[in-house]
Amino acid sequence: MEFLKNNYEKVILSVVLLGLAVAAVLLLTWVGNEKRALEEIEQGIIQVPPKPLKPVDLSTNEMVLQRLVKASNLRLSGDHNLFNPVQWQRMPDGRLIPLRTGREIGAGALSVIHITPLYLKIEYEGAGGSGDVLQYRFRVTREAEKTPSKRIPTTLSVTGAGQKNPVFILKDLKPKVEPAEFSLEMVEDKEVVAVAKDKPHVSVAGYSADLKYDPERLTFMGKRVGDSLVFAGETNKIVAITSTNVTVQATSTKRTTVPYTPAP
Repeated sequence: MEFLKNNYEKVILSVVLLGLAVAAVLLLTWVGNEKRALEEIEQGIIQVPPKPLKPVDLSTNEMVLQRLVKASNLRLSGDHNLFNPVQWQRMPDGRLIPLRTGREIGAGALSVIHITPLYLKIEYEGAGGSGDVLQYRFRVTREAEKTPSKRIPTTLSVTGAGQKNPVFILKDLKPKVEPAEFSLEMVEDKEVVAVAKDKPHVSVAGYSADLKYDPERLTFMGKRVGDSLVFAGETNKIVAITSTNVTVQATSTKRTTVPYTPAP
């Protein structure tokens, strides 16, 4: 007891130091255990495959982008009725037709049903006559003539080179005796054509047209250049016909060309 009384401070210090030494050893052990536990947790996190993320729904964004790419243009002209109210036209039969483009009535509504070529045909019929004068006969058909009586096939004759009739002048013939080939110059346009015994001359001299006007349910058949068409309260005259179109001229001098599209 005397020893403890004299050295109690040293004893207490020794106990404290011993406790600290034990605590230090335990701390090292605890740190090692915690480190191993953390490593196990880390390995568990790394090795477990992550769950795939759900795809993000971008449909609304894509719709907005599409609307930007294919933006609608604001039309303030054309066939809408906000700023351009449609005018309606009453037909003679009581029907109402909307006038959206301006071509629903008048010459713009005229259409071509069919275009027929009109031919000039010259055929050699043979020679005839009395005495020393021979007449070379030709059968002439002029479908494009304005006068109907002149469209009938007619036999015309000439007696030799340089001779003429109302349609052509005989320019040359081969051979001179019993000729088989003839060179003819047309009186109207000075065109020179060839005619042989077995080869008549055939050429397109004009066209006739069949037309219709749907707003008034009118048809115009076999019309030629110079004929008049009455529709929409106005007279239109045909001024030209080709194989692809018909041109009409109103009394107001306005011309309209109507295209022709043959049926397939």
